[in-house]
Amino acid sequence: MNNEDYIARSAQLALLLEVSAYPKPGNIDRTHDFVDTSYTHFLASSVAIYPVLRKAAARENGVGELVRTGVAESMAWQRGGNTHFGALLLLVPLAMSAGACKCYEPDELKQKAEEIMRNTNVEDAIEVYKAFPKAKVKVKSEVPELDVMDEASLTELREKKLSLYDILSISAAYDLISRELVGGFDKTFRYAAWIKNAADEKGINDAITHAYLKLLSEDEDTFVKLGFGAEKSRYVMERAKEIVRGGYKLKEIEAFDEELIKARINPGSTADIIAAALFIAILSGLRV
Repeated sequence: MNNEDYIARSAQLALLLEVSAYPKPGNIDRTHDFVDTSYTHFLASSVAIYPVLRKAAARENGVGELVRTGVAESMAWQRGGNTHFGALLLLVPLAMSAGACKCYEPDELKQKAEEIMRNTNVEDAIEVYKAFPKAKVKVKSEVPELDVMDEASLTELREKKLSLYDILSISAAYDLISRELVGGFDKTFRYAAWIKNAADEKGINDAITHAYLKLLSEDEDTFVKLGFGAEKSRYVMERAKEIVRGGYKLKEIEAFDEELIKARINPGSTADIIAAALFIAILSGLRV
């Protein structure tokens, strides 16, 4: 097995483990689906994007093209809509970093991934913009500047020569994934270490669900904030804090899960970061 296969398999396994973990309040898992998107849609998408993850491991540029291709592959193999857009944004540069590094030492991977993002260009930005409508991603409608759903933005990107890093720096003010991509993947690597340690003590399922709740307790989730407003996103964060402080009692987690599922509140950005963290943990030796 060559390096590219190992990296792609690690990323694919991370996606499968993340979506399978139960309970992750508000999100799809192996026990329940959404109305239009199901657990099987996520499984199909995780398999479909393998070739893109493998290509990423063999390159150090073209982040935007690979994200757009990954979205196209995902959408071609399932009918559930956006499953892995945020995860792809994180996993593509991380897989590139893993392919470029001689070993999978976290500090080296983190440094290289940050370098890859800083070296993105205007074509990367344009390719990611083209992926948004195809993936049917929810966006912040009250931010008119460089609207990802407006084709005129592509011309503006070219004229201003804005790189993907540049535009993500703008959206980092309100978007958790953007903040991670321009902030050096801090949460991804911190939670990779946390999950790896917790898996030895609690098993992989609880390590994932507890990491998810811990992250949800630290930051307002972008999906929740955009879809339901600041008050609701703060409530979700505070409720997660109570569960973490209370020692992750299963009955409390399940009740919170049912509450969010009933209200159709899904903290998808949090899940994407946990998937990326799992990828780094698996590269670093995590085994289930």
